[in-house]
Amino acid sequence: MEITLGQALALLAAGMSAGLGGVSAIGLGITAAHGIRVVSEKERLFGRAIVFSIVPETQMIYALLIAILILVGIGTFGGGFRDISIGTALAVIGAAFAVGFAASSSIGQGITAGEGISKVSENEATFGRAIVFSVVPETQALYGLLAAILILFSVGLLGGGIRDVSVPLGFLAIGAGLSIGIAGTSAIGQGVTAALGIRASSEDPNMFGRALVFSAIPETQAIFGLLITIMLLTFGGFLGGTSAEISLGQGLAAVGAGLAVGFAGTSAIGLGITAGYGILATKERREMFGRSLIFSVIPETQAIYGLLIALILFMYSGIIGGVHTASLTIGIAAIAMGFATGIAGLSAVGQGITAGNAINAIARRNEMFGRAILFSAIPETQAIYGLLMSILFGVSIGLFGTVKNIEIETVLAIVGGGLSIGLDGLSAIGQGITAAATINVMCDREGAMGRGLLFSVLSETFAIFGLLVVILILIGLSLL
Repeated sequence: MEITLGQALALLAAGMSAGLGGVSAIGLGITAAHGIRVVSEKERLFGRAIVFSIVPETQMIYALLIAILILVGIGTFGGGFRDISIGTALAVIGAAFAVGFAASSSIGQGITAGEGISKVSENEATFGRAIVFSVVPETQALYGLLAAILILFSVGLLGGGIRDVSVPLGFLAIGAGLSIGIAGTSAIGQGVTAALGIRASSEDPNMFGRALVFSAIPETQAIFGLLITIMLLTFGGFLGGTSAEISLGQGLAAVGAGLAVGFAGTSAIGLGITAGYGILATKERREMFGRSLIFSVIPETQAIYGLLIALILFMYSGIIGGVHTASLTIGIAAIAMGFATGIAGLSAVGQGITAGNAINAIARRNEMFGRAILFSAIPETQAIYGLLMSILFGVSIGLFGTVKNIEIETVLAIVGGGLSIGLDGLSAIGQGITAAATINVMCDREGAMGRGLLFSVLSETFAIFGLLVVILILIGLSLL
């Protein structure tokens, strides 16, 4: 049977939705592993263990649902495929990205539900509270499902005639899907926090409310992703109204915005680690609640950087503020900006490790507060490099003024620079481990600060190497 490129891309989207959704098996496996250990000791808890074990399965169900809706919508089971344009098929891929990548939230849910099973085996009265915490990381998957359904409904795959969407608008929908989909990884951090919330509230029921507050903090990254998704779908006419006429450059700029805020959402993993330490410290000393909240929001800055770049791309590519024609050069550079700031957001994992240990140190010695803040800020630099390079990319092509006449091949090279500075941001994880160890040593030895700073900046060199390479690339391309 011969099919068109649009039909092939729609089938690809169905496959990606179901395939990406399969990551939910990791969360289910984590929970089921706890379940089998508990049931082997207490068979009467089999039913409750099954309940917890199937909680992380919903993400796969959402992804499977979208895959089936796509197949039905394009007429796979109706005796003949319906006509679907390439742009519309690209939008369908955006729907698959939204629900598929958001399935990673099951990992966080599995961590939480697994802890729930373990604590219920110790005290069955904690069942209700454990269930509440276990469903908290579900929201990211629901956001992805909502975005996917909105896209499919808008393009006519859920009834009516299939809408002919332009290729630029198709890319805009992909950016929307990437934003909320990748930001779904924030549930991993939320799962870490919620799991420790279960532990703390099972030992002290009065901690339930405070633990819920900490568990809600890593949700903000997903909310940023949802915000950008809604803004893109609204501008593109996917939420009603007249569709905007946009250029291919603007469509690619939307992809860059989605990558920036989506990848930056991974910063919630670090935030979740810190908030988890905050829960445990607050359980031991109630007066640690305020200080723990301060440290818990430190890894939030990476997400704010991603959101900032997304909004900059909205304004200067013309996605917001009237219809403008953004060049293909701007669109490709936007993807480089998204990679640079977004992937560098993973530096928050290192920052979360440091800030978490800082909370522990302050709980032991109040006078450690100032030094703990200092060391917690050290792994931030990698994210700052990513942000600065993103802005520099924009300046080098004239994003903030008159767009320069630059060959496409030259701008493609900038994408390599974006990946370089973004991936080198992972060095902050090593830096965070060192800085955390230094904080712990300083609790026992006052004179360890100087040497600790020296050791803590060693991992910084990797990020500096990446920064140097990017600058050399821009100089070699005569963009600096």
